[in-house]
Amino acid sequence: MQSNFKSKVAVVGAGIIGVCIAHFLRKNGHDVILYDQNEPGTQTSFGNAGLFANKECVTANSPHLWKKLPSMLLSKNGPLVIDWFYVFKHLPWIVRFLRNCTTSRVEHIAKSLSSFSSHAKFAYEEIFNEVDVSKYIVHKEPIYLYESKELFERDQYAFNLRKKYNVHFNIINKEDIAKMEPSLEPIYYKGIVLKGESFTRSPIQITKKIFDNFMNNGGHFVLTKIDSIFRNGDSLFLRCNERKHRVDKIVVAAGVWSNVLARTIGDNFPLDTERGYHIMFENNNNLLTRSVGWAKTGFYMTPMEEGIRAAGTVEIAGLKKPMNNNMLTMIEATARSILPQLGKVKSQWMGFRPTLPDSLPVIGESQKCKNVYYAFGHQHLGLSLAAVTGKAILSLVENKPTNINIDPLNPYRF
Repeated sequence: MQSNFKSKVAVVGAGIIGVCIAHFLRKNGHDVILYDQNEPGTQTSFGNAGLFANKECVTANSPHLWKKLPSMLLSKNGPLVIDWFYVFKHLPWIVRFLRNCTTSRVEHIAKSLSSFSSHAKFAYEEIFNEVDVSKYIVHKEPIYLYESKELFERDQYAFNLRKKYNVHFNIINKEDIAKMEPSLEPIYYKGIVLKGESFTRSPIQITKKIFDNFMNNGGHFVLTKIDSIFRNGDSLFLRCNERKHRVDKIVVAAGVWSNVLARTIGDNFPLDTERGYHIMFENNNNLLTRSVGWAKTGFYMTPMEEGIRAAGTVEIAGLKKPMNNNMLTMIEATARSILPQLGKVKSQWMGFRPTLPDSLPVIGESQKCKNVYYAFGHQHLGLSLAAVTGKAILSLVENKPTNINIDPLNPYRF
């Protein structure tokens, strides 16, 4: 009996990126099976700050990082904390990252990310025309605040990059900020409004709603860990629990664990992890109306369904080290200094953002194993770039042209 499906596709990873990929593939007539060892949206996708950055070009890579590096290596509570022992053990990755901090490389990264992210809003609109998430999305532009003139002026390079690549923002003064968010303690100097951006009150509900739509439209989900990928002649297989599953195509979107599967077919990418943290505070009379970022410590406070979430920061320390209580202490102390009326701490969380040395994701087909595709390494922009990644993978799977330029995201650029 002949199947009406275009192809049978396995998507490994049920975070927001894998779920968006599965959505577009199923919508376009593919028989799609989504695999994950955890329930959809419950890992890294669960704990983010909830921002939809419709267009972005600024990453952790910066020509000025060299000056900051000594203090970062010594800092225990800054926006970027680096574990000394981990750095020495993974020195090749650190060297690659620093090579991507030259002015020319940062310009290339900014241009590439700006181009790719410019499609993000339209890709999500396609999904949200079918999936009603209106109760979870707030169309109110985030603000990013600077404590001092020194910090504000230090970010001029980032401002110039945004201007160059049409990432729109407005500079706001102390009086503007007080009117926009009167509950904030006036310990800020200036800020910026990130134009056109929005946020969600529940990142996990965004993932779940898209997942539910995928399932209701004939998608499949298997709760299991995938151990390897292999080819036998012309046939492509996934192996899990000593069983094998034959498919036509495979998409690896397993976040920080993607390289484990890539190695089983002979690929190996410089994938590492940024450990991100959040603290959820009890809701307290709608203290904030929008997401508020704090430049000094690199996190956002976002009003969500369960309370106010202070989320962000970067810790380079790998997958195995326990949660860093210094990071949580810093986040709580800083959040309370900015917003003194915050309620009690409800929960604390740490997750693993997949990151590559140039802060750009990997999106493309494997050269080692035909019909295996990669989509990982989105760093802190996983939520923002999930839908456009789904569109890009669809074009690759169907071998069709697209107006989304993914050439700079080629897996073999390193």
